[in-house]
Amino acid sequence: MRNKHKARKFGMIWLVVLTVQLGALQAKDKSDTVSNTAVSSSEKVTPRKRIQFEQDKAKAHMQELEERMFRLSRLIQESQPEDAARLLLGLRKAREQLILDRMGEASRMLDDLKLNQASQEQKEILVLLEELKKLLLTADIGLELKLEQLRKLIDSRETLNKLIKKEELQLSHTLEQQKTQKTDSEKFKALETSERRNQKSAENLQQQLREYGAASQGICNSLSGAGKCMGGACKKLGESKPNPASQEQKKAIEQLSRAYQETQKLEEQLRKEVESLVRQRAMDQLQDMIVQQKQIREVTTKLQDRVAQKQKQALAAVRRLSNSEEKIISLCSESIELCELTRFSLVLPVALGAIREQMEFVSEGLEQGQADQEIIADQQQIEKDLQALLDAMQEASRPASKNGGGQCKGCQGNRNKLLAEVKMLRWMQQSVHQRTESLDRQIADKKITGDSLKDRIELLTVRQKEIDTVTGRLHSMTCPHCLGGE
Repeated sequence: MRNKHKARKFGMIWLVVLTVQLGALQAKDKSDTVSNTAVSSSEKVTPRKRIQFEQDKAKAHMQELEERMFRLSRLIQESQPEDAARLLLGLRKAREQLILDRMGEASRMLDDLKLNQASQEQKEILVLLEELKKLLLTADIGLELKLEQLRKLIDSRETLNKLIKKEELQLSHTLEQQKTQKTDSEKFKALETSERRNQKSAENLQQQLREYGAASQGICNSLSGAGKCMGGACKKLGESKPNPASQEQKKAIEQLSRAYQETQKLEEQLRKEVESLVRQRAMDQLQDMIVQQKQIREVTTKLQDRVAQKQKQALAAVRRLSNSEEKIISLCSESIELCELTRFSLVLPVALGAIREQMEFVSEGLEQGQADQEIIADQQQIEKDLQALLDAMQEASRPASKNGGGQCKGCQGNRNKLLAEVKMLRWMQQSVHQRTESLDRQIADKKITGDSLKDRIELLTVRQKEIDTVTGRLHSMTCPHCLGGE
């Protein structure tokens, strides 16, 4: 009961922010025709000032919310560590996404009468707030924390890779000075400055990776060793001694490379830890998308005849369905990001990308007030496509067993996962084939020409190349026993 009460409390706090933001957008819609030459008077507040006031109020709510989240996380750190972690994660997300700054920027746009830009900025802020709300209310905060760790670890690895390249460049410049007979103090000073900068980067990385505790101990030790070698190289470069400096740099590169390999191992370990949970979440999201898409299609069908009669209320209702379709697109994008982050499937993110394109076509059609048989057929196809992916995912989630339950005799891996990937690939190829045939018929009937034809052909070409690329990658990662069906 207490957890439910806290969830409701968080929900109410966020609802205040969201309501204010929505109010600002609604006020903007009512004042779309505000003139650039509008002048305020002491008796009357102009629509622009009223909108700006609402935007500033939303920013104040957001600032207060961030402060509350920080103070509350400190208060409950010992008694409720999980909720404290949830609050800190939410606070970190809000600051990383610069929500507060973006609210201020929207206010400045309103002050400059850049209404269209301000409206777009507000819409993007609303999306970020909705994501943050989901994060604070999610039941599985443990998974969210691990996913956040994984994101940071990937960023650290990429930073580490750049640092290795910088140190290799330092080494090449030092070796050049070693070959030169003359001592150029200015060049050695520049090399020393660059080396010290690399050392500072290694120390910062070490500090960031300490939060992983014992799991990152080996990485931190390697980074510490690299930092010491860089420090030694700095000293020798300051003394204009390129030979011993280059030896220290070589050792630093070895230590950094070791840290990079260990970081990759920790990444894979984290991915394995979250794979089953992420797979289940992806299936839940697919199920949600199917349910929501079915609801939109049913409403579209009901409105079909009234839209054909050009009834204004029906047209407005169809246009509102575009917002519902956008929510499904957002959920689809979230699933793609989750797949790409955890890499539990090669095919699923590409397959979802293809479906998302169809969703975008449907959304555009609904926004234009389209509710004919063509768009209903597109909606039905999206439902079928999502169901096909869900069926494949459910098959992949079946555990393998040594008694012929899907375990490969060679790599000992789960062949059910491979079969699911192949099924999704087959679905993708069938989808591209059907769309190619449909386009061919449209060309023959002269129903499509010009830029529209060119865009469709380019889209199909991109999809076919993606299928070829993913098939090649899947083949290279599959053992001969799996391929042979043994």
